[in-house]
Amino acid sequence: MSPLINVFRKLSTANPAWFILAFTLLPLFGLCVYNVPIGDDLWYAEAFRTHGLIQTQQLWYQQWSGRYMATFLISTVNPSSYGYLNLAFLHPLILLLATAASMRFLLNTVINQFNFDVNKWLVLSVFLFFYLNYVPDLGESFYWMAGAYTYQLPVIFLFLYLGIILRLLRSDSVPTKVLYSVLAAIALFIIIGSNELIVVYVCALNFILMVLSVLGNRQNLWYVLPILVITGILSYFMIFADGNFARAELFEKPSFHILKTSFNALARGGFVLVFWIPTLLLMLLCIPGINRNSIELNFLPGRFSKLPSLILIGIIVLIGVIFIGFFPSLYTTKWIPQRAYTPIFVTVTIVFSTFVVLILKRSHGLSKLNESISSSVKLSGIFLVILIMALSHNSNIMNAYVDLTSGKASSYHNQVITTYKQLQTTDRDTIYVNEIAKKPLILPIRWPENHNKLANNIWEEYFDVKHIELK
Repeated sequence: MSPLINVFRKLSTANPAWFILAFTLLPLFGLCVYNVPIGDDLWYAEAFRTHGLIQTQQLWYQQWSGRYMATFLISTVNPSSYGYLNLAFLHPLILLLATAASMRFLLNTVINQFNFDVNKWLVLSVFLFFYLNYVPDLGESFYWMAGAYTYQLPVIFLFLYLGIILRLLRSDSVPTKVLYSVLAAIALFIIIGSNELIVVYVCALNFILMVLSVLGNRQNLWYVLPILVITGILSYFMIFADGNFARAELFEKPSFHILKTSFNALARGGFVLVFWIPTLLLMLLCIPGINRNSIELNFLPGRFSKLPSLILIGIIVLIGVIFIGFFPSLYTTKWIPQRAYTPIFVTVTIVFSTFVVLILKRSHGLSKLNESISSSVKLSGIFLVILIMALSHNSNIMNAYVDLTSGKASSYHNQVITTYKQLQTTDRDTIYVNEIAKKPLILPIRWPENHNKLANNIWEEYFDVKHIELK
């Protein structure tokens, strides 16, 4: 038996969680080394260098976007703003670690609060793999700073916010509840200031929390209601910023085909659900003990806590999640980039996982299936490891390995950094750059083009070069 197979056998039979975590995170950590600042990273940096801290934020808010948190971070917590083009490995590394830590905080909170009889590290490894392997456009959600602070940062704080809220609602100590309320408000400030889509989800979530507090423990209303008010105030300043309307003028005016847009939103949402839901269900069923917990729905009328009602409610909620995720962008701009799927993806994951757990507890058939798949710890560990490796095929994790082992990541990094050094030292009016020799699968690319001069113009401004052309 080869040493590699022997190591694989020991890892998979001893604790599959460590293998899954290493298999998932190591290639993504490796790609951080080859990351470079691109596109809007340099645009925001140049604005900061030109206008300074305060005026830059005013300009963004009034002329481009109400995303006050994202624009602040992309402008100020950006090494390119201070002339450092070799520190782009920092933000994806920090965000990857923060994603794992915040997800662990939420999952451990759920496990502890509802007495799940599961291995915490295994649960984390399964959810982290699913998220990182299937999140649409992993590159622009983690490695491109402009996308990472807009879409992934609020996801991290959403995990923290959900854990904090759960602890708040189930705590009996008034000082502890007050502390959690303050922490929740801080998390909300960051989440709502990042992108418009997650604002809609958070507003819906907090409204549901208020309704559940009315139906359940009404003492929690004293804490939930202020959070809902804070959500409304922050959402107003974010959504109705002058910059949002100024940016909207750049897009083609909507044709007001509400029915057509609704159909497109549901069709696109249904398409992605076909890929997300079966995989997530299979992975959840492979977690030993996921069906054993103390979750009760005593605050709901009896008929709504029954299995048929839960399935119907789950389907309706999932349809609502994908509709409100896709409809606004398709209606206003007729377009939604892959990176903007991130809030939809994480919300679908949380909602579907919640309903699966509720259904497993009430479905004898699914519960037995969960126990059958995971009856043997060793066999279920081996099966999970094999399943994880199979599911990575042609998805984010495998593509990350391909970028590293094929030399695409290193070649791309070297070409970009060499070009940047040339632009920093040249005294020519016109600079010609070569096409990307090896295009990576995960790392995002923003490169000068002949037909679309956006990247060219950003480089010209940042490097103070009159003309940049593609050979």
